[in-house]
Amino acid sequence: MSEGFSYYSGIPTFEIMLGIALIAVLIFLIGMILNMKKWGGGSVKAFLSAFRKSATKDGHQSIIVTLVLDIFLQRRLIRRSPFRWVMHMMIFVGWVGMLVLSLIFATFEILHEIGIRSFDLFIIRDGFDAPNEIMGYLLLIGLVIAILRRLILTDVSKRTEMFDWVLVLGILAITVTGFIAEGYRPDANSLWTFVGADEVMARTLALFHVAISLLFCIAYIPFSKYMHMIAAPLTLIAHGGGE
Repeated sequence: MSEGFSYYSGIPTFEIMLGIALIAVLIFLIGMILNMKKWGGGSVKAFLSAFRKSATKDGHQSIIVTLVLDIFLQRRLIRRSPFRWVMHMMIFVGWVGMLVLSLIFATFEILHEIGIRSFDLFIIRDGFDAPNEIMGYLLLIGLVIAILRRLILTDVSKRTEMFDWVLVLGILAITVTGFIAEGYRPDANSLWTFVGADEVMARTLALFHVAISLLFCIAYIPFSKYMHMIAAPLTLIAHGGGE
């Protein structure tokens, strides 16, 4: 184990990662503002006002019910196709779970790097290894099922558009590079450690993995058809969800 090795921390890797994250979030926010202006007839304020009025017409309890049942648990989908529901939930839980874990660890890193408080990042990161790996496998299995459905089932294949493939294969590439980066980490304890310990390669792959994740899954969304992943939940909330 290399004592001086840390996954994203350190100069310049951590600073580059943080810079890419800030750029991605800024691009995302600009894209969201442009979309809200379009939805609001040229005014973000008009959109937010109309959305708030529509979403709260049945009370705040309705919003919570819609968030839990329609967006997180996807009750409409499970009624139509339990198998598709399992596939979607594996992708959703895996992706959101890894995002939350990454944000938590990034918070520890930022606090540590700027000197607000000192943490043992090795211990914290090692504590995240098992849940990260579980979420990663959930996501990977869900993506493989999604790809096989599009290749094998004729009706699904006919309905599949190019942007569907770009989305699925893009997330698959991000997932695979994450596993490979983990495999090269000198102090990793995952099933992928057989790849071999290489600190330079691990840093390079980790940075590449973070960069494409942020740019593809955050910055690009408001400017692409993937915006429906945000627009659809907003529509459900505005209309109160339902069976």
